[in-house]
Amino acid sequence: MGSEISQKWLERVDYDMETAKAMSQAGRFIYVVFMCQQALEKGFKAFLAHRSKEIVPIHNLRRLSEHAEVIHELGEDQLVKLDFLSHYYINARYKEDLNQLSKGVTASVARDFIEFAEEIIAWLRQKMK
Repeated sequence: MGSEISQKWLERVDYDMETAKAMSQAGRFIYVVFMCQQALEKGFKAFLAHRSKEIVPIHNLRRLSEHAEVIHELGEDQLVKLDFLSHYYINARYKEDLNQLSKGVTASVARDFIEFAEEIIAWLRQKMK
């Protein structure tokens, strides 16, 4: 059962990453970062399901990596990026000022987050084999 639930989460991960790439093509960089956070959140939840662990209703990526018991395998730079994505997710959902939200989020930054998300997702998939 765990692997069936895990597979459903992974399908959503793929969908979210495709959406991130589509938003990048469209120049909607706020939503690239937002979708990368969503893909990673679902990736961690797929991993939790694979390990038959409780899927906790939290969005903070560092906390999810702790719950998945993989935080010790992540480097400090990876944790900083996870923290940025978690913080950005909250602001993207609730902050009203688009100019403030998009400050510093360039095409290059968006591309970096797509690569980062793909790297972590590939790592989680490998751990599920």
